[in-house]
Amino acid sequence: MLKSARNPTSRHSHRNRLLLSAVVGTIFLGFTSSGWAALSAQLDRNTVKDGDTLTLTLERSGAQSGDQPDLKPLRRDFNVLGTSTSSEIGIMNGTRSDRTSWSIQLQPRQVGTLDVPAIAVGGEVSVPLKLTVTKTSPQTAMQMSKHAFLEIETGASSKAIYVQQQIPYTVRLFYDESVRDGDLAAPTSESAIVEQLGEDKHFAAMRNGRQYNVVERRYAISPERSGSLRVLPASFSGNLAVEGSRDGQSGGDDLLSRLFQGSPFGNDPFFKNSFAASELFGARTQPVSFRGQEIELSVLPRPPGAKGNWLPAENITLHDSWESTPPEFRVGEPVTRVITITAKGLAASQIPPLSLAKPENARQYPEAAVNKNWTDGDKIYGSSEQKMTYIPTAQGTLNIQPVDLDWWNTITNVQSSAQLPAREFKIEAGVAGVQSNAPLTASILAVTQSSLASAASLEPHPLGSMSLGERLKDANAWLLGGAAILAMIVMVIIARLRGRRGKNQSSEAVALAVPEPRRSIALRALRQACEINNAQSAKDALLAMARAKWPDNPPRSLGALATRLDSGVIEVEALDQYLYGGG
Repeated sequence: MLKSARNPTSRHSHRNRLLLSAVVGTIFLGFTSSGWAALSAQLDRNTVKDGDTLTLTLERSGAQSGDQPDLKPLRRDFNVLGTSTSSEIGIMNGTRSDRTSWSIQLQPRQVGTLDVPAIAVGGEVSVPLKLTVTKTSPQTAMQMSKHAFLEIETGASSKAIYVQQQIPYTVRLFYDESVRDGDLAAPTSESAIVEQLGEDKHFAAMRNGRQYNVVERRYAISPERSGSLRVLPASFSGNLAVEGSRDGQSGGDDLLSRLFQGSPFGNDPFFKNSFAASELFGARTQPVSFRGQEIELSVLPRPPGAKGNWLPAENITLHDSWESTPPEFRVGEPVTRVITITAKGLAASQIPPLSLAKPENARQYPEAAVNKNWTDGDKIYGSSEQKMTYIPTAQGTLNIQPVDLDWWNTITNVQSSAQLPAREFKIEAGVAGVQSNAPLTASILAVTQSSLASAASLEPHPLGSMSLGERLKDANAWLLGGAAILAMIVMVIIARLRGRRGKNQSSEAVALAVPEPRRSIALRALRQACEINNAQSAKDALLAMARAKWPDNPPRSLGALATRLDSGVIEVEALDQYLYGGG
């Protein structure tokens, strides 16, 4: 009876285990078909020499979707030299199968054990891999250096470097006629912005008694945070012509000798050497790659005594001009002032908009800044042109306050200031003595009434003494005058209507320029960053919201953003101080 009593329980437990196994198997298969297992990753080699290239192959099963691999994670430790795509469609037993593969050519940027990160394609992610990079033998490196090598020069080793300061970085590639082709990759850094300055320079130079062709390229590196800054060096990868065949025999020369035996060209060294460089006649090439020296710098935070916006530069100047020189101020008439800020060693995006004191007897209207960058091949220059329009409201004296822009001198390591002096102008009466705050229609009507009064005060012609021609001339004059007055009134009404419509359209344009979904995403990111105390993510989210609000001229830094806010200025400046002020 005990056995018969246990049988139902045993069968029930067995069914539960089978059901649980089926559920787990189904879940596993679901993850396999839609997750990481559907996207495979494989390296053609797991160990390479320093400077060698290798291939990462990504393979995805399923119908083609148009998604492409996100290769950004690879650029931390690798140069991405190229990508090719292939697709296959197979049918077996009436079942169709699709497969897409990507072949990615990589060159490691450093020696050691490197992580090949997971790569995302659409909603699928590959498995991360490991790669071992060993040093090239000294003999091989010395042999290659006879034909091509790099020189790295940076002006940052002997002086203090501050956060957001420009660091000059120069790369020179020396190569001889054996180098057939190649690619020069830029330096990279996780915590800095790297920007190329100008175009490449080409010239010839002597090194160790040999003449080389030289390609010179200049960069500006701007660290985004204080502390240790690691810059992975620029690198070169190309093909080097090698004499003879793989077995060490001069197959190219033998072939030429057989082809041109007995001809006038058979013993011509120039003719033979020219054709020996061609792979058609036995010459071959081998890949060659190398890199410069890695640099590591210590980046200082913003000094505690730095004033205003953080502007580390070699020099900043202010210059102002007027659209009419000298400017003439009249009540109700606009006058535009142009202030140009020029910075050496600083990008224009880091220059904040000026905040000018409002004069007592004039209204002022700032315009959006016009920014541009250029380089002299050595330094980057940024300029910001900012316009301010003044409309006087009363006669008298217009006092324009001085302009002060604080910046940090990276050459002398002291606080500096660029200034424009105070200005004083006399405001004359406007047209017909009309004040600027009077409505436009009232001004026009005042002029019209004055004209009509002047016309009425004229001595009337006795109709009886006027000829028909004189009457018509007089009537035409009155008709033309009335038509002109009527046209002026109609133009005023149309201008009013257009002004209101323009205001409505401009408000609609502002609403369209700030898409709600994009702003909502940035706001969610800001809240999440604040919840986990991630200051860098909070900064990125704030600047993303600013780009949504001011798409045509977004602020590039927290300091520039703070100048545009009506509220929250203290909090934004505190975040900026925390990120770039050393804590």
